[in-house]
Amino acid sequence: MTPRVFRIFLALLLLAITAPLLFAHGGGEIQLANEPVGPYKVTIWLNPPAPQATRTLHITVGISAPPDDAPVLDATVNIEIVDMVSGEVVFRTPATTAASTNRLFYETDFELSEVGTYQVNTVVEGNEGGGTAVFTMEVIPSRMTPNWLLIGGISLGIVVLFSLLRNRHRN
Repeated sequence: MTPRVFRIFLALLLLAITAPLLFAHGGGEIQLANEPVGPYKVTIWLNPPAPQATRTLHITVGISAPPDDAPVLDATVNIEIVDMVSGEVVFRTPATTAASTNRLFYETDFELSEVGTYQVNTVVEGNEGGGTAVFTMEVIPSRMTPNWLLIGGISLGIVVLFSLLRNRHRN
């Protein structure tokens, strides 16, 4: 393997390893956009868009207030997850700006262990009032996802091993 081919292979391998990490963070898929909740407008993102049982779910909540749609940063936001079959609240967690990278959104991470359909109640309480935004989500069975770091390391090891063996045969 020529040094140029090896460098190209290494660059592609590093890109393949880091690509999932680059896309791991973000808002996710919009579930509700500018939904009126009391005096506010609420936008909610869910990541990943197809939640899996026993995997981390991320909810981001953006709150704005009329008339200029300025961000509301002093509200209290609680997420309630309700099992649609039993009607019971199976999980409750606060979403906070402290959990947000830029402090403009309310965020939380959690896991659900059971597959099923859930109602997500986002309860907002602020100085001007409050209310609840509601959407449903389907939690699917957990799937195996490839460990790109392990795959990349093994691939790199194989390339290095073959290069060493090839160079040894030349000498």
